[in-house]
Amino acid sequence: MKNNFKKSILIVEDDRLFRKAILNFLIEKYEVMEADNAEHALEMMKCHLPDLLIIDITLPGLDGIDFLEKIKVSYPEIPAIMLTAMDRIPKVVECIKMGAFDYLTKPIDAEELLLSIERALESVEIRKELEQRKRLQLLENEEIKLIGSSESMRKLKNEIKIVGETDATVLIQGETGTGKEVVARAIHAASPRAAGSFIAINCGAIPKELFESELFGHKRGAFTGADKDQIGKFQLAHRGTILLDEIGEIPLDVQAKLLRVIEEKSFYPLGSNELVRVDVRIIAATNRDLKKEVENGLFREDLYFRLNVYAIHIPPLRKRPEDIISLAMHFMELFNIKFGKKFKRISPEAKAILLQLPWTGNVRELRNTIERIILFESGTVIKKEHLYFIEKPHPEKKSKTMFELPEEGIDLEEVEKNFIKQALELAKYNKTKAARLLRLSPPTLYYRLQKYGFK
Repeated sequence: MKNNFKKSILIVEDDRLFRKAILNFLIEKYEVMEADNAEHALEMMKCHLPDLLIIDITLPGLDGIDFLEKIKVSYPEIPAIMLTAMDRIPKVVECIKMGAFDYLTKPIDAEELLLSIERALESVEIRKELEQRKRLQLLENEEIKLIGSSESMRKLKNEIKIVGETDATVLIQGETGTGKEVVARAIHAASPRAAGSFIAINCGAIPKELFESELFGHKRGAFTGADKDQIGKFQLAHRGTILLDEIGEIPLDVQAKLLRVIEEKSFYPLGSNELVRVDVRIIAATNRDLKKEVENGLFREDLYFRLNVYAIHIPPLRKRPEDIISLAMHFMELFNIKFGKKFKRISPEAKAILLQLPWTGNVRELRNTIERIILFESGTVIKKEHLYFIEKPHPEKKSKTMFELPEEGIDLEEVEKNFIKQALELAKYNKTKAARLLRLSPPTLYYRLQKYGFK
């Protein structure tokens, strides 16, 4: 009876004693079958396909090379290790060109054979995993939707189509919650790299001391706590796309290394002397004015120009109110499926409220609003009453978060420093609470505390 936990190997070798010796050596670790000629092996493979073939080049009748050719036509995914005498090396070269994984010369070293088998089977698993990743990525690409028919959305979709067909580096700018990652994924889906990996990394959520390791990987022992090798995000994105979200949060010393990676397409992982080459498309995203950051010495000018090859600006939701209801309907359908609900439309009164709101959190805030309604309410219509938890805007009363910009302008950094100071005082210098008051992630607040020299 077949052991399902063992990989199967078919040995095709006419020398009975040699064949049995290989079989006896492998039988404990693998399910091993044997055939004394190619014709016999082909008949066996009609009933059971092995995971790997070991083929002698000099077989009676159909020789090993012709057998390999047939196998690669019908079963290209099965790796083959060729066995040959020393004087048949030119024939081996022909086999390798035809797709043989490896060759061994007789007399065979048992450990060398075992190593070759392990490498061949591992290569099959890696190939299967890559194919699965490609299928999943392509399925994920199909689910990407840019909702809206406003003029600004039509312009955005056209920009995505144009830049998607190139391999240019893209800088996406827009307020928090406008959908910068969705746009980045859409660019990836429209590109020749669509079947490759899309790796998104939030630069604002990485502690400064871990930036380099996170992006470029490290070797075991590179720093305290590095108890094993780790592949960086750039290697994971090889032949695909990497999104560097909140790019403005990257420390200056890491910016220098990132610039070299963009220019040279290679880097050294932390603690390694081995150069790693990658083929990666870079998309950067930010809700900050990088040009202003450059002027203030907080972002490298050369890196800014490298990233700003093609700039895309996503307008805030309040600038495209004609897309609000379309987006709300899209999220309604999405969360109907998620929560097993049956909402079909939005009442005119509810639509009116949705259209009046400022949506300072943009598309993300609208999505969260619709998700909450679908989760907690029932029926087929989103009604005015379902929006009870939203603070309605009053035309005569300005929001506390609205500021009048004086004619002489303001120093934005001073304003930011002032608010950070106020948040720390309100939170009694608890940084986690202060970050919550400012709607920032703790790592982002820590970065800004360091940036502005707070003790």
